[in-house]
Amino acid sequence: MPEALQHIITELTPWLQQYGYVLLFIAIAVEGFGIPAPGQSLLIVASLLAATGQMSLPLVLIVAACAALCGNSLGYFIGWRFGDVLLKKGWIKPQLEDKIHGVIGQYGIAALVLSRFVEGLKQFMFIGCGLAKMPLKQFVIGNALATSIWVALFGLGPVLIRDEIAPMLTFYHQHKYPTWAIVSLILAALITYTWRRWQTKNPQ
Repeated sequence: MPEALQHIITELTPWLQQYGYVLLFIAIAVEGFGIPAPGQSLLIVASLLAATGQMSLPLVLIVAACAALCGNSLGYFIGWRFGDVLLKKGWIKPQLEDKIHGVIGQYGIAALVLSRFVEGLKQFMFIGCGLAKMPLKQFVIGNALATSIWVALFGLGPVLIRDEIAPMLTFYHQHKYPTWAIVSLILAALITYTWRRWQTKNPQ
């Protein structure tokens, strides 16, 4: 097992054993409204603990999904209701606001989904969606897609591939940027196709 992954497991396992699902929920939720936290790492470790019977996999997945949905929704509400205050206080830089507006305006739901997998961006994208006044219906669909894919990859994935996770992580670290480029293109294509079909069937 890669040293980095083993370090994460060693560091986070005692915290999960002591605080369990409450810690998992809080760490994932607060990321949705701009507070950096090891939510993704905790989800991976919780999944691996569930594979050994130390936690319940259904509960891990349910808690992670509920936390992501709630945290992301709260971030959206904060951006929608208090975005101007955050800008005036300097907590959100105008350059970041312009960048998020541009990304959301160009890619819509696809940007929301992909941002869930990018450190730094995922902590601000949901606030940015509110700040950019993304339509609620569009946000709800994007939030549900982002949460479902993210929980499946990092909650269910480690259980299914725990024996292969070490060589896969080694490959990923050696080819990080090409891997994410390919994955991003595939996800963007699937999301765009799904969104266009939905718009065709549900014209405004």
